[in-house]
Amino acid sequence: MHKLEIYLEKNCYVLSDMPHTLYIVSTPIGNLEDITFRAVRVLKEVSLVLAEDTRHSKVLMEHYGISTKMESYHDFNKEKATPKYVEYLKSTGDIALVCDAGTPSIADPAFNLVRAAKQEQIPVRAIPGANALLTALVASGFATDRFRFENFSPKKSAQRKHLLQKLKDTGSSTLIFYASPHNLVKFLGEIKEVYGEPKVALMRELTKKFEEHLIGTPSELLERYKNSNPKGEFVLLINKTENS
Repeated sequence: MHKLEIYLEKNCYVLSDMPHTLYIVSTPIGNLEDITFRAVRVLKEVSLVLAEDTRHSKVLMEHYGISTKMESYHDFNKEKATPKYVEYLKSTGDIALVCDAGTPSIADPAFNLVRAAKQEQIPVRAIPGANALLTALVASGFATDRFRFENFSPKKSAQRKHLLQKLKDTGSSTLIFYASPHNLVKFLGEIKEVYGEPKVALMRELTKKFEEHLIGTPSELLERYKNSNPKGEFVLLINKTENS
């Protein structure tokens, strides 16, 4: 039987046998101003902050005067560390989990701790904020009524083409991928091969000084990178409702 839990904005009032709370805290994806007052308060009030890269998160913490103890939680230690932090939540105090940028649990290991906490009936609270895929989507001009996020595109060409073919007949109007600069040019060619000439948006450096939006057909974007290599990670969007 699940234990009764009552949640209010500033405090979590629970029965005496309830464990502490795991907060999933969204942080800026580039511009340090893109953090909520609530996120800063939670990061200051919890007993422990878990970060993908403590060196990276230290910049944000110092910027906002947050001195909470911080430890690493990432893909390489998640299996070993998850039981440790579940026990910490049960016996010691609240934890805030952050990723390098944006909303934890999307394309990062936070999901593992969230799932384990839920299995142990530990309260989990999401503190909403910046998110790269939604930031790119709403700025693209592509359909937002139905969209599908596919995480990072597969590394092998055959796998990417198979996935694109599989997604061709889905009802989603817009497809969204995170794309590495190492295979971006090949991926654009594969989109052209499978979809023809749909509108594609490439978004990089979102919220930063040199934010870049490139929107065009695969052929137009391939021409853009004919004499220069892509730099940085991209959010790549395919508009399935518009084809040149």
